[in-house]
Amino acid sequence: MSHHSLAVGALVSWLLTEALGAYMARNWVTSGAARRRRESPDGMSLPVLVGHAGLNLTGLCCWIVFVLTGSVLAAWLAICFMVPAIGLGVSTVSVWTPYPVARPDAELRAAEEEARHRAIQDQVIARSLDDETLARQLVEDLLAVNLAVGAAKAPRRPSLDPRALVPLAHGILAIATFLLATLGAVSAS
Repeated sequence: MSHHSLAVGALVSWLLTEALGAYMARNWVTSGAARRRRESPDGMSLPVLVGHAGLNLTGLCCWIVFVLTGSVLAAWLAICFMVPAIGLGVSTVSVWTPYPVARPDAELRAAEEEARHRAIQDQVIARSLDDETLARQLVEDLLAVNLAVGAAKAPRRPSLDPRALVPLAHGILAIATFLLATLGAVSAS
């Protein structure tokens, strides 16, 4: 494979990676997370995100110069910008990626809400201490409610959140871009 084919392949991969990155950044801003991060310092760091995007965009510009002119210096410069950009990108993965979790469904929430509303009043408990029939009915009602909530809480298999695929694809494309760019720069040298 010629260095020009590798260079164009890296360019296409880089552009796809940038497009997914721009999509994630747009969603981050439009969801209001950029404004909320001031109130919650454990969220995504704006300087890290801007540094990641800025270094990648600068590297992409250098790579475009390499593809157009064949300048080996521009190719290696692009890779030099890409390395810290990838490091900053990796540091955001744990904050950005939504992990698969089991979410309570409407049935479970309704059963829990019903159980909260069916709290036993003190006078009912006091009367049931003297009346065996009332005590038996109270125990049966409690069992029925708790079994209904327990059945609704049956273990469910965690589902994969499809939003996790976007940063995953972004990361895989970044690795492919780095490999293609490095191979393209080596073959052009």
